[in-house]
Amino acid sequence: MKTPYDTAMRVRQRDLDEVSAAIRREARELGQVEREQARMRAAVRDEALLATADVTLISPGWQRRVQNAQQSLSDRQAELQHRLEALREVAIDGYGVLRGIETAAQDYRADLGRKVAAAEQATSDDMSAAAFLKTLRIQRRRASGD
Repeated sequence: MKTPYDTAMRVRQRDLDEVSAAIRREARELGQVEREQARMRAAVRDEALLATADVTLISPGWQRRVQNAQQSLSDRQAELQHRLEALREVAIDGYGVLRGIETAAQDYRADLGRKVAAAEQATSDDMSAAAFLKTLRIQRRRASGD
C-alpha cells in the first residue's frame, strides 16, 4: 500500500546506500594505508637487522625518507579514520531518520486500515439497520392488516 512517506523513504535509502558505499571506499583505503605501514615497519626492521652487522650500512637519508613516509602514512591514516568516523555518524543519523519515516509510514497504513475497517463496519451496520427496518415495516403491515 502506497503512503505519502514512500518517496522520502526511497530518497533516504538512496542516501544511506551512498554513505555505505563511501564507508566501504574509505575502509578499503584505510586498509591499504595500514598494509603500507606494516610493509614500512618490516623494511625498517630488516634494515635494522642488516645494520647490526655493519653500522656503515645505515643511511641517514634513507632513515629520513622512511620516517617522512611513515609520518605521511600516519597522517593519512588519522585523516581516513576521522572521515570514516564522520561517515559512520552520517549513516547512524540517516538510519535513524529512515526508521522514523518507516514508522510514520507503518502508522499511516495502520490508520488507513482502521479507517477502512470502520467504514466497512459502518456500511454493514447501515445495511443491517435497513434490513431490520424493512422487516419491522413488513411485520407492522401484517399486524395492522390482521
